[in-house]
Formats: sequence, structure tokens, C-alpha cells
Amino acid sequence: MSADLIPLDRRRPRTPWRGGALMGAGWATFAGAVGDNREHAHHALQLVVGETTDVAVWIRGRGEVQAPAVLLDADVVHRVHPGPAYLLYLDRESHAGRLLSPTCVAGARGLTSAERHAVLDAWPRPSRLELGPILAALGQGLPASPPVAAPSDDRVQRVLDSLVTRTTWEGTLTSLAAEAAISPSRFRHRVRELIGMPLLPYLRWLRLRQALTVAATGESLTRAAQDAGFADAAHLTRTMQRHFGVAPSDVIQALRQGG
Repeated sequence: MSADLIPLDRRRPRTPWRGGALMGAGWATFAGAVGDNREHAHHALQLVVGETTDVAVWIRGRGEVQAPAVLLDADVVHRVHPGPAYLLYLDRESHAGRLLSPTCVAGARGLTSAERHAVLDAWPRPSRLELGPILAALGQGLPASPPVAAPSDDRVQRVLDSLVTRTTWEGTLTSLAAEAAISPSRFRHRVRELIGMPLLPYLRWLRLRQALTVAATGESLTRAAQDAGFADAAHLTRTMQRHFGVAPSDVIQALRQGG
């Protein structure tokens, strides 16, 4: 059963973000001190977890709420209260996102202390980049679906493997399907089988990860954005704001500090 969400007095301190971040296919994490953030919405679910104390989140239509952890549905206007926390972002179109979104009532779900501890025990680390344990920790019959095994000669899998290391992003569904020598519709279907999310959101995550990772090494944000297929730094910033509600500079700093 979800924890009750307790209204709090609304506050707006101005503090910087400090912590480490990790990014995977369709998900990203942040662990550390959440800094100032304006009221915003993004097309990703967000799990906000307190390490030892409750977290506070302002949610449009519900006011500020407090719980050991709060799961926010995609496109919900909110603001996370600054302070120590673990954040998990999940693409709404991913397998995990589609499983968890229906558990959010009126846009959010409060977690119990027991669920918080289970989630933190399962938190992704550089040596364990998987979401299955977190889905299991969130319980209520939400085990992660086992990945679809890919034959060693799977042409779509080979194309997907190559995307991870590409430095140019001119491929389209048609061109990528041509690389695999199958129809675009079959390519799209097979991609969803293999990675649990549609092709275009998956490509966006890869491009964001490339741009932010390269910028974290010291490359200019403009060059990193353009190399990853964004028109310019402003385009990258708009994409980050839409999907995560934070500026690239916050994530870049966290990536430099590691997870």
C-alpha cells in the first residue's frame, strides 16, 4: 500500500545541484543534493527517494507533499524540494515506464519506508546497470519482463549494437532498416522486442547520453550537441528541459562526479 502524502508549507530556497549521475537506455539516475528547480513537467516518470528522511515534492493540484519516496507520472507539473535525494527518470514509452505509470493515482504515488529501503538496495550502480531489481522493489506484481534473446546472427541487434558507439546521427528508420536488410515496419517491431521501447525515444536517449558525456569531458556544449545530432546547444537544452526538467550543465557536472 502506498504511503500517505502529507502537505507541507511551500518554500523556494536557491541551492546548487551536487551529486553523481548515470544514464542508460530509457533511464537516468541522480544521487546527491537536489538543487533549485522551477515548477516543470517532463515526458518521463520520475522517482524521488529520500536516503534517510522523507522527500518533499510540490505537485500541481495537490500542493507540496512529503513521503519516504514519491513516484511522479510523466507530464505532471511538479517541483522537487532541494535536499539529499536519489532521482530515477524513466521514459514513458519504455517497458518500465509503461508498467509503472498506471500505479500513479492523480499523477503520483507515495512509497512506504519499506519500499524506499528496497528501492535503495536495488539502486543502479556502474557495476549493475539494470532496472529489474527496482521494478521488483516497487512490487505490486511489477516484475521486469525478461529480455528477448537475440540470435547471434540477428541483424537488427547488430545495428542496435553499432548505435551505441556511433558518433554521427544521420540514420532514419528507413536507413537503419536498410542496414539490417529488412522492412522498416519489421525493424521497428524487432527494436521494441529487443530493447523494450520504440526506436525514436531510444535514439533520443543515445543522443542525449552522447552529448552530455562528451561535454562532461571538457568539450564545448555546442560542439557536443552538434556531434550528437542536435542543431545547437539551445536545441539540446530544450530537449533536456522537456524530458528531465533540468539544464544540461546540472547533468554534466553530475556526470563528472560519477555515480
